[in-house]
Amino acid sequence: MEGMSFEAFASMDDLEARSPSRSHGIDARLEATFRWSYCDFLRDAGIELRMPQLTIATATVFCHRFYSRHSHAPAENSIFVSLIPFWPRCEFNDTCKSVQTIATACLFLAGKVEETPKSLREVVRVSYLVQHKNEYDFAVKRIHQQDCFEDQKQRLLNAERLLLHALRFDFNVDHPYKHILSLAKRAFEDVHVTQNFSRNLTQVAWNFANDSLRTTLCLQFNARSIAAAVLYLG
Repeated sequence: MEGMSFEAFASMDDLEARSPSRSHGIDARLEATFRWSYCDFLRDAGIELRMPQLTIATATVFCHRFYSRHSHAPAENSIFVSLIPFWPRCEFNDTCKSVQTIATACLFLAGKVEETPKSLREVVRVSYLVQHKNEYDFAVKRIHQQDCFEDQKQRLLNAERLLLHALRFDFNVDHPYKHILSLAKRAFEDVHVTQNFSRNLTQVAWNFANDSLRTTLCLQFNARSIAAAVLYLG
């Protein structure tokens, strides 16, 4: 879904200085590790759910926006903790699990926003299997047990409610992709280049745009500026 930004853009220095994670002992380097973790998770779960790249990108932006207002430490999210009394303490592995729960909620919401929805049951099942890919056979059996499924479903629904409030019900996301196409078309209007060259340059820029999702560029610059930058890099 396209539209105005979620909030005013900020510089990287401002984002890092104002990060809620700092007050919980999570420095910029560890925060980046969590960020890469949920980006990889969203990609893997999105692919397993056969979601379009646009939906996965929207989910990733939602996740970046959420963690610009919430700490990566699960104990910080008091609303979430009150809803889930047995929520794990803030240790590295447990924090990764809670981050993946928020990421799953982002993916579930993005599917609805981008009109590519997946059923709650399917999102719960696939996200659980991706989270436990190193013990896949056990996870397959476990997620089909009613108590496990209901637990994971409730976690997802609670996380979605927290996400909605963090986003302030603003689901507008403008991605660089359409801007890459329009800027590339304009750039080559008066320049004689082969169709193959144009296509390859656009594909490289597209790949750079996908890679940028692993960073906070979407919180720092508008989509058109990112598109211009990745075309320049291409």
